[in-house]
Amino acid sequence: PEMAETNTQSEMKEYYGKQIQKYDDFLINCCNFMDHESFSGEAEGAMRLLHPEVRAKMYGCGAVFPEAVEGCRILDLGSGAGVDCFVLSKLVGPTGFITGVDMTQEQLEVARRHIDYHMQQFGYDKPNVEFVEGYIEKLGEAGLQDGSYDIIISNCVVCLSPDKKSVFREAFRVLKPGGEMYFSDMYADRPVPQELKTNTVLWGEGIAGALEWRELMQLATEVGFAPPVLVKSTIYASEDPVIKNLRATAGGIRFCSATYRLFKPDDDSAAPSSRDPLMEVQYKGTIKGYEKGVPFSYHGPIPAGCSVVMPASVANLLLESRFAPHFTIKALPACKEAKPVCSGIKDFLSVDPFEASSSSLIVDCGQGTCCS
Repeated sequence: PEMAETNTQSEMKEYYGKQIQKYDDFLINCCNFMDHESFSGEAEGAMRLLHPEVRAKMYGCGAVFPEAVEGCRILDLGSGAGVDCFVLSKLVGPTGFITGVDMTQEQLEVARRHIDYHMQQFGYDKPNVEFVEGYIEKLGEAGLQDGSYDIIISNCVVCLSPDKKSVFREAFRVLKPGGEMYFSDMYADRPVPQELKTNTVLWGEGIAGALEWRELMQLATEVGFAPPVLVKSTIYASEDPVIKNLRATAGGIRFCSATYRLFKPDDDSAAPSSRDPLMEVQYKGTIKGYEKGVPFSYHGPIPAGCSVVMPASVANLLLESRFAPHFTIKALPACKEAKPVCSGIKDFLSVDPFEASSSSLIVDCGQGTCCS
């Protein structure tokens, strides 16, 4: 049976189809990620080629352009007017393919209208991008098959959904084993009060529907993902009048945008535990556009040719993923585990994004191995 549209979904279709026409229409600057994001050179180059009508609808709270994407099949949940899809269609190259799913006809019309324009800009003989109307909670109804994508992205859209567990369950289903959901979204440092959740504008701005960050940990692992890996986070300043008022009336609640990696592990992958051993991980410098270092987690870039430490469960996720050819991984000798740079690593998968914003743990090695 087809999914019945909820009131929230109907309100969001109206909000993003009629009320929000450009990012200046938002009341809060949460959805203008250009204010606080940096991009790889290749992504910047692709963004410069975007059609002006598409670029004017550049909404989101993060940069969802993951690394090592050449030739990949990527799905964008809540693709809007196609900004992220078109950038990624350039990054994956003509052998990759991008699918954007959105429930808002007005946004889909803009995206579809400019497919040929962007294929000409990128020099492609045939389109490597499509836009499908559907709900991110019910990807099967949009015709998306099990295990059909290498990567899923989403940019400040999960917070708009009334059924977030279904979003993660469906994402897990359509990912290939070893695949990754790389997404930016809004989070609160405590549960959002129920009275805020009935405010359509605050929901549309990504605030009222924000998960308390610990809820992400629970929902992701319940559907089968490995625990989330935090890439970066940005706390929204209390100077914003809307945020300031919310903090005053909702018990000091804080909001941040955060980018996470969720990997779909192989069935026989070991779950993280308190006894998770440390591994020595070295990046080869072989990912296009990231030859000097790759920003895998909030700890900062992993420099090429330099070793860092990771919990074995995280290192194994790398080995199961598209990143495997770009890293060498070996056991960390016991004699090195007591070194200062290795302390605190075991919170890799449970870090508070509000704390990580102000005090990141850098684990690059300097010279030789990270603990030498």
